[in-house]
Amino acid sequence: MGKEKIVYGQCALCRQNKELQLSHIVQRFVGRKMIKTALGNIRVTNEPNKVAQDIEKHYMLCHDCEELFSAKERWFASNIFNPWQDHKQREFSYDENLTCFIVSLSWRSLYLDLEEYSCDATFDKEILLTMLRAENIMRDYLLGKRQDVSDIQNHMFFFDRIESASNYDFEKNPSVAMHRSITSYSAYNGKTSFTISNLLGIMIVTFYSMEEQEEWTNTQILNGRGTIVAENQGIKSVVGQEIQHWMNEAENAKTNLSDNQKNKILEKMKKVGNGIRDYAIFQDFIDDEILRRNNEKK
Repeated sequence: MGKEKIVYGQCALCRQNKELQLSHIVQRFVGRKMIKTALGNIRVTNEPNKVAQDIEKHYMLCHDCEELFSAKERWFASNIFNPWQDHKQREFSYDENLTCFIVSLSWRSLYLDLEEYSCDATFDKEILLTMLRAENIMRDYLLGKRQDVSDIQNHMFFFDRIESASNYDFEKNPSVAMHRSITSYSAYNGKTSFTISNLLGIMIVTFYSMEEQEEWTNTQILNGRGTIVAENQGIKSVVGQEIQHWMNEAENAKTNLSDNQKNKILEKMKKVGNGIRDYAIFQDFIDDEILRRNNEKK
């Protein structure tokens, strides 16, 4: 194996010139879970015929700043992500570790996206200023320079076994799209601006500005101690359009698979046989069929 690349530059968090680490945007444990539970290889939706070996990484943080996040990531993995993924727990008590985890995730995506948005002459200037302000607040919070994130709101939605929904194309398998995808990026719709992340069905949204018609029920994560339950949650939000976008991307990726890749997937399924029932994606297909039937009854 060749030597690992050494990169020096300004750390995105502390702003000091140091050796930079190759940092995952969505934390590595999420990617490991996806690989471990996948029926076959993992793929990137815009390049479906190419097998992905890892999830998105960038040279971004120095070692010290990377370590600032490590304990919070382990806390989230042990106390929320793995228990929910393994169907062992639905109610979760949390403390400031959860806010720190969410802020670190959303901040990384926002920081990288702002590099692009700041150079885009067509990007809404008011939204850009709102995002720049949020990035500064979040960075100070992560560095311990402040104890809160001002008016920034964090929400967590567990995309569980949903029995009914509206305004979705159910032929595009929303359960599969949500439970078998990983993403994180920043966007805006009207005057609502946010960073949205999907961690295999745990959707995390950090709002930098919100219009009045946004409705989020039993999803907000407060800065301190609290409880979040993976049931009786609801959203009426422009964020719903992002979920439809993920479904469209997954459908396009399936359409653009080459015959060679399709045959490989079919061969894998034949080898697995009835064992496919042990894979989470099997239940996702069943849930999506139930959604379709419930929607047809309306």
